[in-house]
Amino acid sequence: MKAKLSLLIIMNFQPSDFEKVPCDLCGADDTVLRYTKRGFSIVQCNKCGMIYTNPRLTGEKIAQLYDADYFQGHGFDKSVDYVGDVSIYDKKPDEYTLNDWDLDTIKSMLTDGDSTPEPPPLSRGGGARLLEIGCGTGVFLAKAREHGFDCEGLELSSYAADFVRGMGIPVQTKSIEEADFAENTWDAIVMREVIEHLPQPMESLKTIHRWLKPGGVLFMATGNYDCPERKLRGSEWFYFMPEGHLYYFSNRTMVKYLRKAGFRTVRVTNQGDKLMELLRNNGFLKTGEAIPRNVFARLVFHSVRAFNHFISSGMRVYAVK
Repeated sequence: MKAKLSLLIIMNFQPSDFEKVPCDLCGADDTVLRYTKRGFSIVQCNKCGMIYTNPRLTGEKIAQLYDADYFQGHGFDKSVDYVGDVSIYDKKPDEYTLNDWDLDTIKSMLTDGDSTPEPPPLSRGGGARLLEIGCGTGVFLAKAREHGFDCEGLELSSYAADFVRGMGIPVQTKSIEEADFAENTWDAIVMREVIEHLPQPMESLKTIHRWLKPGGVLFMATGNYDCPERKLRGSEWFYFMPEGHLYYFSNRTMVKYLRKAGFRTVRVTNQGDKLMELLRNNGFLKTGEAIPRNVFARLVFHSVRAFNHFISSGMRVYAVK
């Protein structure tokens, strides 16, 4: 125990910077230790199976992690460089295709009736209203605008939000708890690599459910706890970043969360960010297609996705109100 506290103090964390919390999914306070990482404990709830960091940093200490360094890939998550993404997008926006399939899928669910027998009417100007929570520097929103969405962002970091405003996209520097959107406001809400950061995912999902219109779509991306990489690498799995990653979802616990939050349709598939970009760039998916129309391309599409579902460290989630 003394060695653990010493490690945390070396990392500029003091015992007073931590709080112990019950399971957010079921409310139980009965856990077993699964991993330790940089002095943090990653535990599993004995009642529902949820994996989470406990004890964790307090909200005030966590907020300090998301400074300019974080958005440039120098923070606790070295795998992201949101400022670099803006530079890449600005130089060649037509060649930036990473988010196109996700947006085509959301759009098809809203306009083709995949999400509901009576698709929600599109909002003013013909574009569905899309909110991205934790929008970072705004590249996904810029792509969504290209796809015809009427966009807005929610981002705690003033530093990151300034990039979004520079693109001419409205953004509020507020948390989900602080935002005051009315019920049935949004056709689509997006949280990419966000839910694992939220201190109370259940309450946030219930709020998001209220904000969505009937038949509206929530799209999320996060890590897949059940992936082979985690099972092989253990505590060295790249997604274990307990300073800011508070929750780790399996397909099963993600479905439990969304059902409990009130969503009537839930689709969870394990897919990485770049798989669909690869299929698009090799001609198996055309612009505007969520699923290929060509029979051979559709066979390749479903085969690749089925294989990827068993090996991917990433999870993509679609939930319908």
